[in-house]
Amino acid sequence: MVVADSRGTDADVDIVVAGGGPAGLQFAREVTRRSAYSVVVLEANDRLRDNDKSTGGTFDQVVEGFDVPDEVVMDANRDVVFEGPSASATLPIGVEFRENGRSEQLRADVVVDATGPAAVLADQLGMFDPAGAQRGIGKEYECTGRFDLDSMLFKFDHEAAPGGYAWTFPAGDGAFKIGVCWIDDFYERHAPAEDGAIDDYIGRWIDADDRWSVDERRAVHAGMAVSNNSLNRRATDGLVAVGDAVSSINPLFGEGIRPGMESAAMAADAVLTALDNDDPSHERLGAYERRWNERKGRQWQLQRVVAELLYDFDADQQDRFVRASDRLGAAGADRLQRYDLAVRDYLSLYPFSVGDLRKVPALARHFR
Repeated sequence: MVVADSRGTDADVDIVVAGGGPAGLQFAREVTRRSAYSVVVLEANDRLRDNDKSTGGTFDQVVEGFDVPDEVVMDANRDVVFEGPSASATLPIGVEFRENGRSEQLRADVVVDATGPAAVLADQLGMFDPAGAQRGIGKEYECTGRFDLDSMLFKFDHEAAPGGYAWTFPAGDGAFKIGVCWIDDFYERHAPAEDGAIDDYIGRWIDADDRWSVDERRAVHAGMAVSNNSLNRRATDGLVAVGDAVSSINPLFGEGIRPGMESAAMAADAVLTALDNDDPSHERLGAYERRWNERKGRQWQLQRVVAELLYDFDADQQDRFVRASDRLGAAGADRLQRYDLAVRDYLSLYPFSVGDLRKVPALARHFR
C-alpha cells in the first residue's frame, strides 16, 4: 500500500512514483536532478526495458528538449514524408504494491500515478475514466535488411492502415522500423469485411513496397492508446497523475512519449514547490493541472477534431491532405512537429468534402 500523507508526518519517503515508464522516469529524473527529496519508483515489470512499448519515431524537439543521450538515438532522418494512396509530400524538418509475492505498504508525502493506460490510481479517484475514452492500437517491427529511404515516412491510406496510418524510418546501419496504427472507431468504419490482424497489414506493406526488403525481424513493439481530450483532473491532495495515466496523448498523431514527459516535467515543478512549502494539497499541486490545461486546452481539443476528420478521410481526401502538406513550408512544418498549428494551417491542409457536414454533431461534443 502506498499512502499519500499530505501532512508529511509519517512518510517513509518524500515521493513515490507508481510506474517506471517514460513519464514516471522523467518525473523522477526531474526531481532528483533539481532537489534532495527522496524518490522511490515502483515498477511491475522485472526490467525497466520491458516498458519499451513505444512505436514510431520522434522529432528533434524531444531529443533536444529532454537532453536525450546520443547513444540511445538509433538514427537521424533527413526529413519527413507524408504519403497518401497516390500522393506524396516531403516536410522539411498512498499505492499498494507487491514485492517477491508479499503485499507491502509505503507512505509518501506525494504519490505520482504513472501507471500508463491502466490509470490504476487516477481511475479509482475519478480523475480519468479509461472505459469512456477512445482507444487505438499500434504495432511495429524492427527489421534488418535493405532500406532505400533516409526519411521518416507516414502513409495515410486505408488499404495500409484502416482508420489510422502506417510508418517506416531508418533505425541505424542496415536496420529500419515499420509499423501500423489505427483508432478503433475508424478502423471499424474503414476495414474490409474480410479482415486480418494488424500483423497482416504490416506484412503486406513489407512485401508490396520495393523500397525495402527484410532479412530478419529482430524486435517487435506494440502498444495501446487510451485517450480523451486530455483535459482531465491531474492533481488531488497528495497525488498527481502523469503520462498515459491521465491521457497525455497528442490527439493529432497519437504521440505519447513527448507529451507524457512534458506532463512529468510540469508535475515535477508543482510537486517541488508544494514540498518546499510543506503543502502537498490539491490547491498547491493543482498548479500543474492548470498549467497543462492552459498550454494544451483548446489547441488539443481542436486537434482532436482534426484527427477524427483525418482518420475518417476517404482516399481522395487523403491524397488532397498530403498534397496540401507539401505547401506548409519550413515554418509550417516546424509548427506541425511542435503540434502548434495556427488556424490558417488547418484551413490550408483541410480537404473539405460536403460529406463532412454530417460529422459536425459528433465533433461538437469535444467542445462541450
